[in-house]
Amino acid sequence: MNKILKKLSLTALPLILTACGGGGGGDASGGSAGGTAETGNTGGSDVTSSSPSQEATALTNTDDIVAARAFKFCIGQTIQLNVNYSGTTSGALHIFSQADYIHANGDVDVDPLSRITTIYPDLTTGVDIEVNGNWEQLYARWVPMSSSESEQTLVINLDQSSSSYLVSLD
Repeated sequence: MNKILKKLSLTALPLILTACGGGGGGDASGGSAGGTAETGNTGGSDVTSSSPSQEATALTNTDDIVAARAFKFCIGQTIQLNVNYSGTTSGALHIFSQADYIHANGDVDVDPLSRITTIYPDLTTGVDIEVNGNWEQLYARWVPMSSSESEQTLVINLDQSSSSYLVSLD
């Protein structure tokens, strides 16, 4: 009886491990299943990648890797963001780091998951924000607390050397 259980478990073990493995069906690039715009993929199954042996031959000795003396992993910088609000209704100015979609007429839909902070102009007119040094723009979304004013989305180009930016709201 003991031998039968042993043989049964040894036979079932590879079947169980095989059933748990695999997966597949996803996009190897980490993007959506629809592929990326840069590569022109239309499905996750067309993704090609280099084999481990090709990658291993590309880098022969890690001792040859040298960083520049001024290299830093920290790429953040602090900017001063000031708000000039001339309206009469209180509201909130939400600051985002990414646009979800830019329309042909220039209107911007912000990515709600990229919100950095919220500024209430009736409480403060300026804040310090740490931004990624690689960002070229921030997006400000004004949301008034009254229907008498309309919402606004503004683009803040991060191209000033002074690191001080002014957002003017009507």
